[in-house]
Amino acid sequence: MKFYLFSFIFLYFQTISANTIEVCEKCQFTSIKEAIQNSKNDDLIYIYKGEYAEGQIVVDKAIKLIGKDNPVVDGKKEKNVFLVKSSNVTIEGLVIQSSGISDIHEYAGIYSDNVSNCIFKNNKMYDNAYGIYLSKSTFSSVDGNTIEGNAIDEVLGGNGIHLWASQNIKITNNKIYKHRDGLYLEFSENLLIEGNHSEGSQRYGMHFMFSHNNVFINNIFQKNATGVAIMYSKGILVKKNKFYKNWGVNSYGILVKDITLSKFIENEFIENTIAIKADSASRNLFSENQFIKNGWAIQVFGNCDGNEFSFNNFVSNIFDISTNSRQNENRFTENYWDNYDGYDLDYDKIGDKPYHPVKLFSFWVNNYPFLMVLFKSPVIEILEIAEKAFPVLTPSELVDQKPHTSPLSL
Repeated sequence: MKFYLFSFIFLYFQTISANTIEVCEKCQFTSIKEAIQNSKNDDLIYIYKGEYAEGQIVVDKAIKLIGKDNPVVDGKKEKNVFLVKSSNVTIEGLVIQSSGISDIHEYAGIYSDNVSNCIFKNNKMYDNAYGIYLSKSTFSSVDGNTIEGNAIDEVLGGNGIHLWASQNIKITNNKIYKHRDGLYLEFSENLLIEGNHSEGSQRYGMHFMFSHNNVFINNIFQKNATGVAIMYSKGILVKKNKFYKNWGVNSYGILVKDITLSKFIENEFIENTIAIKADSASRNLFSENQFIKNGWAIQVFGNCDGNEFSFNNFVSNIFDISTNSRQNENRFTENYWDNYDGYDLDYDKIGDKPYHPVKLFSFWVNNYPFLMVLFKSPVIEILEIAEKAFPVLTPSELVDQKPHTSPLSL
């Protein structure tokens, strides 16, 4: 009982002893560094409108830094703009710009290392190598930031939001532009990635590896060199995301490589070179997705098995399905295919004959890409008709036994 009473009294006096510190041109403190040096844990520091070019600012106390009227904090191209070394830090409402750029160091607008319970919220970040970098961090949130990078190539450019060996992080409602990867996650688990917009990335809109049990909901990945790469992970939920106009020679909406026991549901894939490219993926569910006006809706390699593709709409794609193998260990059922020309005599909205979505030409092109120059040629059309009647080269087992005859309401 005495212990609890002592703890209550300690927390009470700690709370009432917390200070509010102001930083401005005419305030007692005119620099952020000076204000931090004179602060203590739990203090609140208001930073008012102005430009603060102070180089790297080290935050080594559990304090809140709150910007008023968009003050600009400039890193002078030196190192990190903010280096966060304490837990329970909040950085909010600042314009954070001009981190250093290095071949050997990962400088960021905000770099946090081995911290927890931090909040990085509603900041505007420009001209930083990395936007926000969380290393070995836990139970923190990155919310509502606008992050615009300076990446001109994959070598010198950094990532918008970068997580390494971090757990239980919420990344929500951020807008990320012109970085190497919009979001990059490695060895990071139990994440919520929701409501973000990633556009114009030099490499991937989002890229992650060895990161299990993560949830991605209602994000937009648009006009990136390549959309999203999901690799070497399991237990992933990808739901209600939009993948738009990720065009390029080797571009795709999602690359799914060495992924297991994951769900890809209710997503939109519109005008991507390849909507989903599956390589060594097993026991995943792809359901209730929209595939519209893509080059390839799905490329599934022969090393994929146990996946289910069901209740999806395939509309106006050049190729719906392509594969590099005549074998099929995946299940396709009850999808809508706009190229299906079967009949429905019992009017149950399910076709009375199966549908083979892999065309002869798509099978050839998947193995010999240079044959794309023959697309729509009369010879190919004749061969397609023959293959349809007597399948010899295409995977006869890759078939939808119950194709829907009208688009699904998704």
